[in-house]
Amino acid sequence: MTERYCQGCGARIQSTDPARFGFVPEHVLGEEKTVRCQRCHRISHYGRDELGPVDAADSIESIRAGIEWSTGVCLVVDLLDFDAGLPPELLGLMRGKNALLAVNKVDLIPPKTPVSELESWVQSRLDYYGLPHMRPVLVSAANGFGFPALADQVTALGNQVLFVGITNVGKSSVLQRLLRMRIGGGKRKQIEPTVSPYPGTTVNVSRWHCPGGLILADSPGFVPGGRISDLLAPDLAQQVIPHKTLSSHLYEVKEGDTVCIKGLCAVECIGSTAPGLLIGFSGSGVKWQKSSGRQLDKWLEKDNDAAPVKDWEEHIVQLEAGQDLFFSGLGWVSARKAKYKLRLHIPAGAEYTVRPNLVGPKKK
Repeated sequence: MTERYCQGCGARIQSTDPARFGFVPEHVLGEEKTVRCQRCHRISHYGRDELGPVDAADSIESIRAGIEWSTGVCLVVDLLDFDAGLPPELLGLMRGKNALLAVNKVDLIPPKTPVSELESWVQSRLDYYGLPHMRPVLVSAANGFGFPALADQVTALGNQVLFVGITNVGKSSVLQRLLRMRIGGGKRKQIEPTVSPYPGTTVNVSRWHCPGGLILADSPGFVPGGRISDLLAPDLAQQVIPHKTLSSHLYEVKEGDTVCIKGLCAVECIGSTAPGLLIGFSGSGVKWQKSSGRQLDKWLEKDNDAAPVKDWEEHIVQLEAGQDLFFSGLGWVSARKAKYKLRLHIPAGAEYTVRPNLVGPKKK
């Protein structure tokens, strides 16, 4: 019997175990040529993922096989979590392939920041990571911004194009919108990639045959290390993943002050060169707040048995005016008017980066 695969998530179809990926009741299998598994159906209609994410090792093997099959790769990253979207292991799998970069969620940046400024910032980060030849296209899967340009770039990658990216960057949403355009055959009736806020929804490589012999393929999300959202329980992780217009909270910060996201992160000022400002940025359901360093344990919920984070690390960082202190999978703080010496309190294993500021006036 020919093996069949779920068109929504790529799992191999089976009718024996509802607790495994790809389950479809046997009486449904003969009704349609293409099918969606029970898990995808429940995610799409009820917003429930009862099986959880695909194993990280299995996802890497699927991505590796998909890249070998492809003539070109479209790497999707989240603009609000940009640095986390370029893990060295995933970039290594793509080495030697014709590739482009779809920078998603540009709609979450306030309109006062020009797109041209965002494009320059993205290019400077690609230069920093040694990727000057990767072609970036800024897009929004939510409102369609940039998709005509993206479609043109995708067709230049050959007839077999694989979409890759870390979990929860909107990879499947980007592909879904392309499939509804002329490049994907328009709004013909077909099963589309399953889109959800849960990490690890896509299980295996899924392929869509498009006009002109083009095949577009989705792949499982790559699970990066050090992302705070991945260290949390699924319900809280959904709140932390960027999905809202970027918000900012500006505070005058001096020695002894702290800005924090309750229970998740704290930035303690232990010195500054002058009176200055720290701006906390978030594109999710959490926000930065200011407190005194004397209240640090309270804000980190260290005495709360139900706290989302149990183990903490401390790091000392110098942050100059015009720089962001980016926390992978959470948000960032940006310095203005002063150079700060900061003590970070972050979940054990979480990663952080100091970078040029994404939002606001840039250094010449």
